[in-house]
Order: sequence, then structure tokens, then C-alpha cells
Amino acid sequence: MTTVKEYSENVQREVNVDVDALLEAIQKRTSGEVKEFMEAEHAHRVKVNGAAYDSYTELAEAFELDIRDFASSEVNR
Repeated sequence: MTTVKEYSENVQREVNVDVDALLEAIQKRTSGEVKEFMEAEHAHRVKVNGAAYDSYTELAEAFELDIRDFASSEVNR
């Protein structure tokens, strides 16, 4: 599972986003290609059907998904 920290305006805090699960959900909703940029200057940038999204929150909102559904949390014992 790939996770990334991202600030969410909806919950007013940083959330750990399960990137793999989010991209899988997007792929199921589109027939096009989902491309994730790995270069440092484009980190967190995803292109779907030719449209570029600069954050995972923006991507989730564009596909009417709640980013909190893809948030992961760690429990320390």
C-alpha cells in the first residue's frame, strides 16, 4: 500500500491517503488511462483522461469521491 500525507480542506488536517486504493477506484470509474507522475517537481500529480490534477484531494473531488474514504491511520500499541 502506497500512502502519502496530504492536507484536506474537508477535515482541516493532514490525512494519510491510500494512493493505491484511490487510483483503483478512479480506474473503475473511467475507461481512460490513469497516469501518476513520480518526478519530484510533479509529486502528487495525476493525469486522468488528459486532465491533470495537482493533488489527490482534487482528484477525488473531481470523481465525486470522499478523500476520507481513502484515508489510512496507524495505531501504535
